[in-house]
Amino acid sequence: MPTFDSILVTGNQTINQDLQVNGNVTIGLDLQVNGEQTVAGSLQINDSSSITNNLGVGGVIEAGDSVKATTQLMAMNQPTLPVALPLIQQLLYYNPGVLNQPGLVLTGTSGNKYVLFIDESGGTPNLAIQRV
Repeated sequence: MPTFDSILVTGNQTINQDLQVNGNVTIGLDLQVNGEQTVAGSLQINDSSSITNNLGVGGVIEAGDSVKATTQLMAMNQPTLPVALPLIQQLLYYNPGVLNQPGLVLTGTSGNKYVLFIDESGGTPNLAIQRV
């Protein structure tokens, strides 16, 4: 498998096997990888990306539009509880109304899509859910 320190592509790039980069990857247009892609640094793609198998990024993935996952989008680190005691909060449900509400989009058991976001309008942050 070819290994690179950094890759800069100003056009399109198609890789039929695996790609491993120890530094940064910057793609000007489209990237298509049919194997696995591992990036130790940052990954920036200005147009679109298609990865058939796995994408491993050691740093941060930033997207100007959407990050989509067929099954799950996971944070692998174990959460750490704050020292303070939790306050009793509530889950707020909003009827659809805000188009393209920013948040985490999840599919319900009925197939309906919902977006989870934090509502701080009352001064206290509450977890909120809205049907898309």
